[in-house]
Amino acid sequence: MPVSGFESHAMPTELPPLVTLGNPRLSQPSMPVAVNQIVNDDFQSRLRTLRLGLEHHGANGIAAPQLGWFERYLLMRDPSNGGDLIYWINPQLKILSADLVWYWEGCLSVPGIKVYVGRPSAVSVAGFDENGEVIERFFAGWEAPLFQHEFDHLAGILFPYRGAEPPHLVRATDFVRRGELPEDWRLSPSQQAKDRT
Repeated sequence: MPVSGFESHAMPTELPPLVTLGNPRLSQPSMPVAVNQIVNDDFQSRLRTLRLGLEHHGANGIAAPQLGWFERYLLMRDPSNGGDLIYWINPQLKILSADLVWYWEGCLSVPGIKVYVGRPSAVSVAGFDENGEVIERFFAGWEAPLFQHEFDHLAGILFPYRGAEPPHLVRATDFVRRGELPEDWRLSPSQQAKDRT
């Protein structure tokens, strides 16, 4: 997810191009990573490249499929821990709350589009970090939907599939005018909803 106000830098030559909407591979589930391969040089190189991708694109999160690696790992910022980066390898997700939190979402792999999406407000996650160590976390508030967005990439699900209704898919260039929409626009709370990209 792009970070508002972050300047992108020139693309490093070793950074693969983004895989974007229209590539059928993005809609297919990714394969698990062999845990004994996490510490090998090739996989560690991919983790470094994933970080380069996140930093280059000014993102809050990025998943391996977005760079053309169809395996189950991602990288995200941890807003509750000063924005530190967390690698999640073979993550497992457990929904802890049926309550939804609603945000406008955007995505590096679906450029130029915003969608109003409701996601569970609390989740727990277990997986492996970049050293092959087991990690577990609880996410609530803003970080719960952030993790779920990136996790969806591993399952072949893009955020427009989670949209509330088709009218809540808008061009990013029109997004800034959402406050001008008629009062009776469907799901009118979306006019004031936060943009979490």
